Amino acid sequence: MSNSDDRMSELKAFDKRKTGVKGLVDEGVTKIPTLFYHPPEKFPIASYAESTMIPVIDLEGVAKDPITRQQVASTIREACETWGFFQVVNHGIPHTVLEDMKDGVRRFFEQDVEVKKDIYIYSRDNTKVFNYNNNFDLNNSSPLNERYFFMPISSSYSQSSILAKSMQILTNDRFKSAHRVLSNLIGPRISVACFFGYSVPPLSKLLGPIKELLSENNPPRFKEITIAEYVANFRAKGLGSNPIEDYRT
Repeated sequence: MSNSDDRMSELKAFDKRKTGVKGLVDEGVTKIPTLFYHPPEKFPIASYAESTMIPVIDLEGVAKDPITRQQVASTIREACETWGFFQVVNHGIPHTVLEDMKDGVRRFFEQDVEVKKDIYIYSRDNTKVFNYNNNFDLNNSSPLNERYFFMPISSSYSQSSILAKSMQILTNDRFKSAHRVLSNLIGPRISVACFFGYSVPPLSKLLGPIKELLSENNPPRFKEITIAEYVANFRAKGLGSNPIEDYRT
């Protein structure tokens, strides 16, 4: 049997369990499965010369004071240009709401495995209102980029999260597209992605640098593509990839 056949057999066995990495941990796994091995040479060399202070955006007074709003907009632009992400404070969402959300996710995953299999849908059918599954690229990501999705929403979620990476294309490389997470030293890490008021554009719509940002000194660095092409490429390459590099001019 070839290595690819071995890998596919391992993947099918892992997916059939319907418990993910958490299931392995709960069962007391002592050795990391080879599916999750990351070759050391693929890791970037960490640099500690740069500041590690994550940009913090304070929204206090942004809705009432035009000057504050302009200052905050400038701070967000700078964070997007230099980091690609930032932390928001004084956003108006009560702390209790955020804690209840995390607690709800924690309680969901801490349920007995058989209870989850019995009550909840384990499926990759994105037309369903509720989905609970492994990542969509489970069969082609190498090494396995395992994460669980718990989606009490429509299929627009998956396209919204994919299109969030397109900001670098829209701004013609001015804004960075980055995803960083600091793991906990103790206990589980919980990440909850939320999309507010996001309307998914038609798949036939063109995606490319905003025309007003282009000039003779700032020519387009990406070619125009349809949303359908972008989403299909992202899904084919998987979660660990950076599909926007395929569209550079």
